[in-house]
Amino acid sequence: MAADIGASAGDRQWFIVGRWQEYEGEGRANLLRIMAIGAFYIVQLAHYYGFSEHTQEVVAFHQAATALAAAWTLIAVAILLCLRQRIFPAVLKFVSTGCDIVLLTALASIGSKANSPLVFAYFVIIALAAMRFSLRLIWCATLGGMLGYLALVGLTDTKWFDADHAVPVVTQLVVLLSLALTGIMLGQVIRRVRALADEYAQRLTAQQRATS
Repeated sequence: MAADIGASAGDRQWFIVGRWQEYEGEGRANLLRIMAIGAFYIVQLAHYYGFSEHTQEVVAFHQAATALAAAWTLIAVAILLCLRQRIFPAVLKFVSTGCDIVLLTALASIGSKANSPLVFAYFVIIALAAMRFSLRLIWCATLGGMLGYLALVGLTDTKWFDADHAVPVVTQLVVLLSLALTGIMLGQVIRRVRALADEYAQRLTAQQRATS
């Protein structure tokens, strides 16, 4: 009975600590989100003004990228305002991550789709999810990234079951497997953090009892 009470008390304390870490992590992730938007947009500006001809397709992509970057920034500002006002529902981290995946997929779909270098940004979104110390968020970010990539593959290759693939099947499998393994490994890191905290608390309690 005492062990059950101790376990429930420990779970409650871990929940409280976890929520604070989610709050701090959301703030840091949002800051990195803003920095990433700026960095990627600078790359787009450099490509547009320095390394490409202003064809109709290139201009259309630049205009769409600018609009999506502005929308993405507004979402980041809205999240920042929520955090400043101490408004942090549990669903906020899922909403922000979902917006990241949807906007990234939309941006990549305008360009070269599944062959776009923006596909690598799915890994950044999964890494940002790990900063909130939530296994469910990591799972959602991983599955969302995989579904987003599959959507891009579908837009790139309208005939999935023919012999000629616009995106090689091996490439698809490697990307999907890499996304899945990234999520699994980051999930294991979060699990090890809980084990590390529990072991540290046990050793600290044992040391205090030994010295008292």
